[in-house]
Amino acid sequence: MRRAALVAPAALAAYLALSASARAEDATPALATALHRQIARCWAVPADMPDDVGPVRVKVSLSEAGELDGSPEIDGPVAGDPATKAFAASAVRAVVRCAPFRGLAELAPHAAWKSLVVTFKRPDM
Repeated sequence: MRRAALVAPAALAAYLALSASARAEDATPALATALHRQIARCWAVPADMPDDVGPVRVKVSLSEAGELDGSPEIDGPVAGDPATKAFAASAVRAVVRCAPFRGLAELAPHAAWKSLVVTFKRPDM
């Protein structure tokens, strides 16, 4: 089955996980939802992703203005196959395309979203 290259926000499976440096009590579901919506609009999922492509985690540091503070990085190993590498690259591109992230300060203190790990999963997982 052929998959569309761009996934609609409702079908996107990008999940927000707070890093150890963020205070969990400062996080809100609204913060996760806001980030999810912003990233979903920017994520072009590679077409024809094989079923064995697993989740990819992207580490992100943000300034108080919601701008990237450095380059996003893949968190953890990425398998050597071309499909997994393409999937990981698409996740990083989505984060870069969407920056700066707006409206986060209204949802939670900067400490809650200064350092994030966003997990990208195949939309049909």
